[in-house]
Amino acid sequence: MALAFAEKPDRERNIDPGLAREIKSIIAIDDHAHPLPLGLEPAGDPAHPIQPYDCTLPVRMRPYNPEYIDAWADLWGYEHRDFEQPHLQKLMERKQAAVDEHGERHNVWTLEKLNIETCIAVAYGPSTSEPAPHFRWIAFSDWFLWPFGCEPKLNSPLLNVFAAQIKQKCGLFNKGELPQSLDGYIEKIIFPTLDLYAQQGSVGIKFQTPYYRPISFADVPKADAAALYAHGVREGSLPAGDHRALQDYIFRVLMLEAGRRDFVVQMHTGIGVKPAFDISGSNPLLMEPIFIAAQNTKFLLLHGGWPFNRETVSLLAHDNVYADFSCANIFQYSRSLSGQIRSALEWYPEKIMYGTDAYSDRSIGMLGGMPVKPNPLHGWEEKAWLMDRTGREALGLALTGMHGDGDISAARAEELADATMRGNAIKLYGL
Repeated sequence: MALAFAEKPDRERNIDPGLAREIKSIIAIDDHAHPLPLGLEPAGDPAHPIQPYDCTLPVRMRPYNPEYIDAWADLWGYEHRDFEQPHLQKLMERKQAAVDEHGERHNVWTLEKLNIETCIAVAYGPSTSEPAPHFRWIAFSDWFLWPFGCEPKLNSPLLNVFAAQIKQKCGLFNKGELPQSLDGYIEKIIFPTLDLYAQQGSVGIKFQTPYYRPISFADVPKADAAALYAHGVREGSLPAGDHRALQDYIFRVLMLEAGRRDFVVQMHTGIGVKPAFDISGSNPLLMEPIFIAAQNTKFLLLHGGWPFNRETVSLLAHDNVYADFSCANIFQYSRSLSGQIRSALEWYPEKIMYGTDAYSDRSIGMLGGMPVKPNPLHGWEEKAWLMDRTGREALGLALTGMHGDGDISAARAEELADATMRGNAIKLYGL
């Protein structure tokens, strides 16, 4: 691809120099990311080093975003300013050599390169390539809502993943059988699994619910839910409306149990990967009844709910609700993101925190219901690099503006920088 780019400009020209240095020096806590265990990144094709997905992505998420060149230069020593195939082929070899050299420490090396102390990694279980204390894990938990593989159906490989989790947990806790009653499912599958997560060091549970249904959860009577579950056992499936009502009940049980175990609940809010996504169903205001019903449970609104970021800030009025700007730092450039961060800092500065949501390109296929394409040069490392730079710059712009407007002192700006980059997450997760 015959694209070449000039040297990168001075990106920090509008940030107070002292504040920029301070924010760069902060050893961050990344409150949400998707690092891949070693060996799971699909092997690339040297003849086609970049394989775009057949869906419309925001500009900065597109595979020929020139910012990737900056990431490759810093991470793997890429000396070109282009996407030429021979250059990228050598880059693939260089990256793989670095991964091989780092071995089991590769993911830890990535954090150290970005000045990140600890990353809250979303996973189905602890991983040897993401060891504590560099990585703490939080459990993918959507599968709890799918005791039956039925409507609302996912046009996604995720449904197979959910079914595998149900099968595994039934084998672990109930002799390989799905419990015959709702009480049995809760007491023999849900509770023991949450206990296991706690024993394995999980700091909470995470949901990507808007990829298959809205995040509004009705208050379904237990008797109704029990009858629906019994019907599902008999028939092996449920109509879409009935299955959603059963999910509503199970979700509320999970939220209360999370609070009893001091788990943080991470909720995907705001826009996601198309085509398998309903943006209107991701508005965090839809969850307000849950925040009130489960007041002892701490909720983290991932991505700041963008484009519902004003709604997100208003929800921080609830004592048990927090937000981060993960992934918003790749949807938006630094200047745009700084406004989102500033709004939160002006209202509830103890409730907003840094995160990357760094992911491999394989996630686009998984979440979008498309065949996974191998893009090893767009791995979680490169995403983490881009998101970290954007997040730190956006925070610097927000605080520079607040200080320049006379809203905060220089000392307060430094306090807010440290709280956002690490202090708030340490308090939320008890790190």
